[in-house]
Amino acid sequence: MKNESLVRNWIEFADMDANMASFTFENMHPKPLELICYHCQQAAEKILKALLIAISENEDVQKTHDLALLADSLSETIEISDLIYNACSDLTPYGVKVRYPKEVFVDETMTQKALNDMTKILGWGKTEMENLMQKA
Repeated sequence: MKNESLVRNWIEFADMDANMASFTFENMHPKPLELICYHCQQAAEKILKALLIAISENEDVQKTHDLALLADSLSETIEISDLIYNACSDLTPYGVKVRYPKEVFVDETMTQKALNDMTKILGWGKTEMENLMQKA
């Protein structure tokens, strides 16, 4: 893979966002639910962008926070299940709107779902990355 170092950097940053979201959910009280959801979206966005860089071998990725749009870009090369598309769609609003007061209401149930969606996308993305590396 031409951009293996860059791809690994994107994966490391995805893991940092995922760890931040999980740690904060488990350890902060009161829980900053909006920020946790934001980091869930960011982790998913970064693993999708890592995959895009890996398959295209281009360092530039689309500048968007729309996870379904990123998944669509991947779908020409990688099979994406409805489960992953749905998780992408559900996480997308947390990429921008939660950064501003009163844009999105978030409760603990929604935050737990965001954590679960993030975990699904990260697990799937890392499996797909391993498959790409084996083919290379």
